[in-house]
Amino acid sequence: MNLNIAICDDDTNDIAIIKKNILQYTIETDNNIVVSSYFSASDVLSDYKNHLYQIVLLDIEMPDINGMELAKQLRDMDDDLFIVFTTSYPEYMYESFEVQPFQFITKPIDYTAISKLFNDIIKKINRNSKSIVIIDTDGEKNFVPLNDLLYISSMKENKSHLRYQLTDSSLISKGTLSEVENLLSARGFVSPSRGFLVNLHQIRSINSTRLLLNNGIELPISRRRSKELQNIYSQHIIDIL
Repeated sequence: MNLNIAICDDDTNDIAIIKKNILQYTIETDNNIVVSSYFSASDVLSDYKNHLYQIVLLDIEMPDINGMELAKQLRDMDDDLFIVFTTSYPEYMYESFEVQPFQFITKPIDYTAISKLFNDIIKKINRNSKSIVIIDTDGEKNFVPLNDLLYISSMKENKSHLRYQLTDSSLISKGTLSEVENLLSARGFVSPSRGFLVNLHQIRSINSTRLLLNNGIELPISRRRSKELQNIYSQHIIDIL
């Protein structure tokens, strides 16, 4: 797994220890972790949007803007950010609940703590990935909840691209419908007719020729798929009751 993280600490020795332990973790696992180091909260804030880190390790006791205030500003920018506090003062733990930290590590930080931290983060990311789909639009990765994805369709005007129809917008991405079907068929997506892949959870009703989505859109069902799709949908309804 590729992880992009930031460490913010005004103690260069503490940063060196954390980076050393992270390097050991990457050697012992198959994960690629890119680490950026900052010595002040203001530097993190000015640089954050250029990197969009997944994880930040923040010392709480820092001059100027302390780690707690930095975490509040970062949380306002990113609800999904993994915030980890590193400190010699565990009494800050209760104050930190406001920013929903992922973990709280007490200094001095050893390899056991770093290994557990990243194992826990990777497990959490893997669990979350089952409920999202990543759509790449010209190099920008969009993390879309599966429940927000109505259907995917091939584009007649550009056969190398797909349209991902969301509840309130659409995204265009390179790919083929067969590739996406291989990825999403086990996650509740079915093909009602050539050129379409539909989210079972978004179907309101179905008959032999058409299906109606929750937002009112109708999509065709091919004769070849009609009976099979109605059986799949009936079983889906039974499963969620």
